[in-house]
Amino acid sequence: MRWNRFVISIALASAAPWVPIGHAATFGNVVPIGGHASDIALDESRGVLYIANFTANRIEVMSTADGSIHTSMNVAAQPGALSLSPDNQFLLIANYGNLTTPGAGQNGITLINLNDNTRQTFSTGDPPLGVAFVADGTALIATTTSLVLFDPITGAMNVVSTFVGLGKTLPTDPATFPSQVIAAQLATTPDQTVVYGVANDTSYQAFLKYDSTRHSLSAFGIVALPKPLPRVSVSADGSWCMFGQYKLDGSAHNLAQFPNSISSVNIGGSAIDSNSGIIYAQILTANSSSTSSGSTSSTPAAQTGPPVLSILDADNLTVRQRLVIPENIVGRAVLSSANDVLYAVSDSGVTVFPVGRMNQAHRVAAVQSDLVASGNFCNRQVIIQSLTIVDPGGGNTDFSLSSDTGGVTISPAAGITPATVQVRVDPNAFQNQNGTVVATLTVSSSSAVNIPSTVRLLINNRNPDQRGTVFNVPGVVTDVLADPVRNRFYVVQQDHNQVLVFDATTYQQVAALRTSTTPTKLAITFDQQYLIVGHDNSQFAYVFDLDSYQQQIPITFPSGHYPRSIAASGQALIGLVRNVATGGPGVIDRIDFLARKATQLPSLGVYTNSLSPDSVLAPAPNGGAILVASPDGNLMLYDANADTFTVSRKDYTSLQGAVAASSYGTYVVGNNLLNSSLVQQATLETSSGTPSGFAFVDQWGFRTTEPAPTSPGVIQRVDPTQSLGIKPTRMVEAPLAPTTALPLLRSVAPLYDRSAVIALTVSGFTVLPWSYDAAVAPPQISNIVNLADGTSPVAPGGLISVFGQQMSPVNLATKQIPLPTALGESCLTVNGVPVPMLFVSGTQINGQLPNNVDGDAQMTLHTPGGISDNYNFTIYPAAPSIFRTGTAGPETGLATVVRVSNGEVVTPTNPIHPNDAIVIYATGLGRTQPAVDDGLPAPADPLPSAVIVPQVTLGGALLNLSYAGLVPGEVGVYQINASVPFKVPEGMNIPLVINQGGSSTTLEVRVVN
Repeated sequence: MRWNRFVISIALASAAPWVPIGHAATFGNVVPIGGHASDIALDESRGVLYIANFTANRIEVMSTADGSIHTSMNVAAQPGALSLSPDNQFLLIANYGNLTTPGAGQNGITLINLNDNTRQTFSTGDPPLGVAFVADGTALIATTTSLVLFDPITGAMNVVSTFVGLGKTLPTDPATFPSQVIAAQLATTPDQTVVYGVANDTSYQAFLKYDSTRHSLSAFGIVALPKPLPRVSVSADGSWCMFGQYKLDGSAHNLAQFPNSISSVNIGGSAIDSNSGIIYAQILTANSSSTSSGSTSSTPAAQTGPPVLSILDADNLTVRQRLVIPENIVGRAVLSSANDVLYAVSDSGVTVFPVGRMNQAHRVAAVQSDLVASGNFCNRQVIIQSLTIVDPGGGNTDFSLSSDTGGVTISPAAGITPATVQVRVDPNAFQNQNGTVVATLTVSSSSAVNIPSTVRLLINNRNPDQRGTVFNVPGVVTDVLADPVRNRFYVVQQDHNQVLVFDATTYQQVAALRTSTTPTKLAITFDQQYLIVGHDNSQFAYVFDLDSYQQQIPITFPSGHYPRSIAASGQALIGLVRNVATGGPGVIDRIDFLARKATQLPSLGVYTNSLSPDSVLAPAPNGGAILVASPDGNLMLYDANADTFTVSRKDYTSLQGAVAASSYGTYVVGNNLLNSSLVQQATLETSSGTPSGFAFVDQWGFRTTEPAPTSPGVIQRVDPTQSLGIKPTRMVEAPLAPTTALPLLRSVAPLYDRSAVIALTVSGFTVLPWSYDAAVAPPQISNIVNLADGTSPVAPGGLISVFGQQMSPVNLATKQIPLPTALGESCLTVNGVPVPMLFVSGTQINGQLPNNVDGDAQMTLHTPGGISDNYNFTIYPAAPSIFRTGTAGPETGLATVVRVSNGEVVTPTNPIHPNDAIVIYATGLGRTQPAVDDGLPAPADPLPSAVIVPQVTLGGALLNLSYAGLVPGEVGVYQINASVPFKVPEGMNIPLVINQGGSSTTLEVRVVN
């Protein structure tokens, strides 16, 4: 058998156990055993859990009904591993008797017949490390030197494979745990057909997969840094397993690695619920210890936080929830067959987690991950945003909220779930910060067992000269790429392990592509058919068909190669990888796309294939070259025509910021403009701040810079043939800034149709019109009408359409709640009160009239071109207007009068009948009781009823109204629930009339008996 050795991560530090000092609430119940547990086996047929007490030389039998230990079975010394036969007849125990002379020779296995309690012992010669029954009733035994198949009926042992010596000699140093002594584990699929196993050696870890149906064994030697503990859990189909913090397939390919993980001497364990697609795991990270993520220390770090059980998505290890647990998991974890109870070896013995009853445990969470508070030049009033706090299980749980930023108040700051709190932002506290300030809202609870995620509060206080429209993308964004042929662009949402797809006309998200762990950079194949996603914690690059969004076969990189940056030329597809096989430098791999396989290049032309792992690749749009830029100052150029690397220079001590390549032999790295030999031709200005993004368009390009994180960013055009900087323009917020983790960026993406520029910014991304810096004429208002039917007059709280010229530089709709009072760089005021807006374009704005204005009014529009003349109009107490948005088959634009009996819009073929109940959807019914704040949806309880009750007649017959008021969950949309009397005129054109407050609207409908 051939053994392969490879590295699957970077070296970090290990961690020592956390010393508990008390926590208000934890999830799980601890069962102490008066010793150190080494393994567990669940026997559901008898309602017990067998616990190997390694140091007390017995098997504790715990009742799964009450969690107590009723009996113990004394066995041979050091029971280290357990396994239950498929028919529940036999319990097999590995006795780790690897003692020094004179106690040597006590190695063996104990077989207990659970039906009659008879016992047999068998010598294994070498110390047994792990045991696992398989589906055919035999058991796989891993010793320090071999793999053996054991038949419990005959006692026969057949060697399957041999390997070098493993395991520790006893006695060992104090405070050494059983898992450190044995350093091995076998685990099976639920049907016991497939076994995965791991065992530690001083220099590597043995990894094996055994398929009992085929009697096939695959084995590998792994050097994994950070070194995982010998913990293994197996998926239901046996295609992959969790090995510590690594998700590996049966060929030991690293499918995913938990980000920021560190080594541990004892803490950690996992169990897989394949039915639900989740993993329960305790994995130590740099955030939970005193060791930073960049540390290379081998000294165990003290755990600074409480033990945490994470619930992960099985496909890419995205964290769903984090639960505080009473003590650390230090060994095997197993799920019940119903996946509703998790049993895990822990510090005291065993911890029982009732995962199926999680909704009965107190938890607390904010529904929104981000809140956006947008002030603007025509609204300096306090901004109010609603934050909903819930218990995910529907319970009533205490919570408290706090902010780390002045000028932010929360009311109430504490309460019981479910609750909606008001987050108030005073724009005056941020008047000198015209970019976006990021505040953190911390959610806590004394009785919740989970660790709630914080809420990001984005506070923007723009001025009239700032350009762009901000779109919020929660989390960490790392790359943006415009589709060269489709009307889309793509944004990497790294902490969610996905790529978001946006429509380039509406800028709305149309898809989310799930990736592996920690996606980094994007590439599009030269034929423009496939999107490729690189990862920082996976051996694979994901591939998606750009027409269907369907995931394709991924690209497999060599062992230990994590593809961070990928680029396509007309000749070759290459990837810059974090090459952990050598423990540090990155290398470039060439990708065979048809075979979906990458191979390390032996050299880069005449240069050694060794680069900073933080390097990035930037392809020229015409496929002629690929620029390689490194933060340590190295630059290289791949020439597609020569199919080799033709330039390598190091003229800088360090580089950061933008990286871009043109089709004309011009390149940008940071503030440096380079020629086709990567020789500096000019230095771009530095007065506007840190370089962030650059994107070439033909021979010129767009450039963004960041003066400060809370200041407006700057965007300018750069034309090397004329001037290095043209019309620097302030953006609405700062662009994405280079960091230690992301020193070189691609943060600007011009859309292929040259309609707009997308820039990654503090809140997510900002859309700037292609002509953002063009001279703009002042706006004009020509008319104001009801949004529902285009008529006048209008009423407080109603939806309106405002028509005119130069009203917005972009066409933009929003689903943001509350409705923003600035959209597409435009804002409206009525008598100085800002208007919540739904849609803006050059000739039309849709919005909601504020509730507290009426009578003679003046409307003013603010845009980048200036301020419009005042438009004088009258706001009536009520102005009913029926929506024309109904559909019936191919018919559209129908009045939204709905028959309750069939839920369909009234038409000549679906006429009103006597005694019908109808619902009329309208706007302009005026103020309500209770009042609803501008821009907010109406509540369902209490229902906001119209203060002025309308009168509805049909052919002169008065209809009985049961409700007239706002539609719950909608902004500015009203409904009238009415009953048609028994006697009503019949005909094709019977007038349906709504009279309210001196205003009326009429609609002709068909009425038949």
